[in-house]
Amino acid sequence: MNWHHVRTFVWLRYRLRVNQIRRGGSLNAAIVSVFAVGLALASIGLFIAGVLVGALALPEAKPITRLLVWDGIIAAFLLTWIVGLLTELQRTDALSLDKFLHLPVSPVGAFLVNYVSSLFSVNLLLFVPGMVGLLIGQTVAAGPEMLLAFPLFVAFLFALTALTYQFQGWIASLITSSRKRRTVVAAIMVTAVMLFQLPSFINIIRSREGDKPATGTAYTTKLQELDQSFRDGKIPLAEYQRKSAEAQREYQSEIQQSSQRDWGQVEETTRLINHVVPPAWLPLGAADLAAGSVIPALLGTLGYSLIGAFGLYRAYRTTLRLYTGYNTAGGGKAPAPIAATTDPAKLRLVEWQLPRISEPAAAVAAAGFRSLLRAPEAKMTLIAPVIIVVVFGAILFTIPVTIPVSARPLIAFGAIGMIFLGSLQLIGNQFGYDRGGFRVYVLSPVPRREILLGKNLASAPITLGLIPLFLIFLEIASPMRVDHFVASFFQAVGMYLLFCLLANVSSIYAPQAIASGAMKPSQTKLTPILVQFAVMIAFPISVAPYIVPLGLEVLIEEVADIRPLPIALPLNLLLFAGTVALYRRALGWLGQRLAAREQTILEIVTSRIE
Repeated sequence: MNWHHVRTFVWLRYRLRVNQIRRGGSLNAAIVSVFAVGLALASIGLFIAGVLVGALALPEAKPITRLLVWDGIIAAFLLTWIVGLLTELQRTDALSLDKFLHLPVSPVGAFLVNYVSSLFSVNLLLFVPGMVGLLIGQTVAAGPEMLLAFPLFVAFLFALTALTYQFQGWIASLITSSRKRRTVVAAIMVTAVMLFQLPSFINIIRSREGDKPATGTAYTTKLQELDQSFRDGKIPLAEYQRKSAEAQREYQSEIQQSSQRDWGQVEETTRLINHVVPPAWLPLGAADLAAGSVIPALLGTLGYSLIGAFGLYRAYRTTLRLYTGYNTAGGGKAPAPIAATTDPAKLRLVEWQLPRISEPAAAVAAAGFRSLLRAPEAKMTLIAPVIIVVVFGAILFTIPVTIPVSARPLIAFGAIGMIFLGSLQLIGNQFGYDRGGFRVYVLSPVPRREILLGKNLASAPITLGLIPLFLIFLEIASPMRVDHFVASFFQAVGMYLLFCLLANVSSIYAPQAIASGAMKPSQTKLTPILVQFAVMIAFPISVAPYIVPLGLEVLIEEVADIRPLPIALPLNLLLFAGTVALYRRALGWLGQRLAAREQTILEIVTSRIE
């Protein structure tokens, strides 16, 4: 590897980053500068806090406390790291190697520059100073043995970043291969969501096993018996006081013994997990170094180094195969021939006709729905509503209190709104995911209102399809009245139409170019962010009238004492009819706005990162 080539790559990476910030405008550059200053101040503050905690607090703590503190820090760091990884599963190299293969340069330099560039993330800039400060504080307090924690910490970061870089390269190779393999990306997202929700599921199972008797039940019963005996005159005052004090001492002793047993089990389980799980080797080594044991730190450093070296080697091989045309996902085999359609008369998805929907709108809806089923980035975006359904379902099954009947429709209303807001990233930027395909709409003679209608219908089966699932969960956990249950479906459709109107405004006036296979905009600008934030604020205000029927019903029931008074359902039907009329009228105006701005939208959504 030539050092001059590496210096050139570093300079090129720097210029690309500066040009990217400049293209975003002066306001965007100012915001980035303010964010960078705030991030630097936060990093300095966390470093100082880490030094103080390591030097003053941890030396006086028990070994298990030090281990749990480090475990908590690493768990928080890994959680934010995984969240950041899920937002950008596919690796997008700043220096694409296919632009350097024809030059007499080594690809190792560009690969290392890309790898080092991936280290500059918000997670690392926030957590690393705090953890380094904590290690420095422990070194000052515990002695020179803690210096072995620094190579252990560096090896931990090396292993984590190398494996992440390898994983992202593997995902990139899958996305460039067959379309069927792209579903692996969505499967990874679903798997991650289920792993995050595993504690909730365990809590659900444990809550169904039945409540255990309280620890102080026997003590309370004994005191009640003593009080009763004293009131009945069976025991004198002196004996009553002596037995009460004796019962209290026994109770305190049982609590202390129980606490010691619990802490013993926690310590045993925690140390076992720290020995088995690789990310926990750093907490184990740092905690044992403070106690004078150096073996876990040395073994952890060696293990992390081997894992990181293997991950970086595999990432480099994947990168070379990706840019030299060798498909790792296919093993270098030739693609299988496309099988001929056995039934030429079979109606394909893009040829479906929707009832009472014009043919152009039906074609746009069918094509858009087909795109949602195929595009991995669209599937990843739609994972957010699934998370909301899973989280709310787990909460409803685990809450110990009984929800009033009148409040249960409000839970359904709030969850429906959260499901829609979770899909704002996709529906609020409908044309950004079309990229070059948006030219088809620009060149077609289809009325623009039909394009918007088709786009809204394309996402309806997936977004609205989650709502019956959640309503069934709610009906099982906290049953609603039949009229409230039926009204919730009309609420959902009406709220979706209002949400689509706001999302159409965002798509027309604040489109963002989305890189292929990713969920992040290729250029982050302030205007789209502000527009989407305004939509998030305007949506609850626009759907607030759907709460009025339930409020009137509860108010009349309380004032007139008429129970039940099923007026929420007919009022919701009237609101739904009004929403449909508003949607049809507003769609024409939005179609005109789309026609006026379609050239601007085309320039934005087809832009590429230079």
